[in-house]
Amino acid sequence: MNFDVLTLAAVRREIEDRAVGGRIQRVVAPQPNRIGLEIYANRAAQHLLIQAGPVNSRVHFVRDRLHAGKAPPSPLLLLLRKWVRGGRLVSASQLPVERVLVLQMRARPNADGPVVEHRLIVEIIGRQANVILVDEQGLIRDALRRVPGDGGRRRIMPRAPYQPPARLSLPAPSMAAPADVSAQARPGVPAWRALLQAVGGVSPTLARESLARAGVDPGAPSLDVAAWPAVLAALRDIAADVDAGATHPCLVPTDGGWQAFAPYALTHLDRRSQPVESMSHALETYYESDETASSVDTVKSRVLEPLSAAIDRIERRIASLRTAAPTGAEISAARAAGQALLEHAHQIPVAAGHFEAHGQRLVLDPAKSVGANAQTYFARYRDLKRAARLTPRRLRRAELELAFLRQAADDLRRSDSAIVSRQIEGLLAEAGHLRPPRRKRRAGPAAPVERRLHGHRVLAGRTAAENHRLTFKDSAPDDLWFHARNMPGAHVLLRDPGDDPAPELIHAVARLAAHLSAGHASTAVDVDVTRRRHVRAIRGAGPGQVTYRNHRTLRVAPLTDDH
Repeated sequence: MNFDVLTLAAVRREIEDRAVGGRIQRVVAPQPNRIGLEIYANRAAQHLLIQAGPVNSRVHFVRDRLHAGKAPPSPLLLLLRKWVRGGRLVSASQLPVERVLVLQMRARPNADGPVVEHRLIVEIIGRQANVILVDEQGLIRDALRRVPGDGGRRRIMPRAPYQPPARLSLPAPSMAAPADVSAQARPGVPAWRALLQAVGGVSPTLARESLARAGVDPGAPSLDVAAWPAVLAALRDIAADVDAGATHPCLVPTDGGWQAFAPYALTHLDRRSQPVESMSHALETYYESDETASSVDTVKSRVLEPLSAAIDRIERRIASLRTAAPTGAEISAARAAGQALLEHAHQIPVAAGHFEAHGQRLVLDPAKSVGANAQTYFARYRDLKRAARLTPRRLRRAELELAFLRQAADDLRRSDSAIVSRQIEGLLAEAGHLRPPRRKRRAGPAAPVERRLHGHRVLAGRTAAENHRLTFKDSAPDDLWFHARNMPGAHVLLRDPGDDPAPELIHAVARLAAHLSAGHASTAVDVDVTRRRHVRAIRGAGPGQVTYRNHRTLRVAPLTDDH
């Protein structure tokens, strides 16, 4: 998603309204590529985040206070604290048709010294994004990223004169003509790309929106478009509204996050855009979701491989236990062999290697006496008998362990929260299936999923620990408990269902339980339903592993994301 010229214009106006004239109280670096300014203005602390890096470069206000990171302070941060902290934000401006924000600041570094002015220049220009502190003489004090200037690039080094980024030789939206766009129309080039290549300050999102408002399909072949005057008129109207402060910040949702943001309504996307209170709110929400997804993916990639190996290891152990479990015939045969040797000891030659008894060939150790060979068979009988007694118990433990791991894998698949994913990782580490991290991660609290179905409150766990807490601590005995039958899945609780809940309510909750299970992609799933008082934890098993009775089973289609 593009942080474009109009997005910056909307943020710049917010800075003018909320922070210009304010006092810069704190300067922090939450991460190496971020600068945070706390500006006291309009009787409140305003928190401005600046990020300049290879991806997600941006500037906007955030709701919560920004905290210093753990990395050592950079030279730029130290200079900002020296020259800017304690001063005033005088103005916020933007280079014409450029993603370059200029924050003019005035401070008195020494109590008895003169007032000194600086410019903090934020360049949001792709991979070359940067934050540069420039003094009154136009010389660079330092930058977030120093550039030596070799290879024809701009020199961004301390004491070098500041030079703005080279401008593209493209007309601004207010100056562009239909002939400029027509000149970019070529075979295989869609209409939105031709507009992007012809007019300065236009992003892919803005190009598509301008075409859609003019009644042109953004993906249409550029050579087939004749309505370029109408497209440019729509583009100028959008830009003029943003420049005048008539913004309409919005977000467009997509599965598990947000598809787009803009300071104007996005009519060209299939999903309806949702208006939000400010451009900063839209940006914070969008990037917070994007970074959360990245954090979730990081945890998942760290956990999935050892988790899959643990599942494979337990499955092999179960297969081995089932194969090695002695049968009653094997146990009886070992005992009978020992008895036969004692009964026929007088018939067995010294140092014999075998003996036939009751049609069975018994293997003997020639170095042992008949009595010692008999005791060997009796020892085998006792071992088999003990194994027959212990194997079912070991098999049951292994099956419970496998169910716990499969549940964790399903929980991880459904997780869209870094907190939840780290909770799953912590449970697996405590159970000995993952190597504990060198520094223990604090997963923090995470509430279960809550929904309203037919006016009733429904709760669902997202991890084994949440399932356990939900079922045995956060429930009442008469609540209805749902779980997909014979497969990993969430514990789903229908709170206060009454004595005779409506069938359509039961069906809806059962569909949710099916959706939150390993059978979510199936056309139909069996879901068990019972009162919570009939659910019991399995002694010695992992959290969330239960047994239950007095249940009925419903076969339902899993709930889809659209319902």
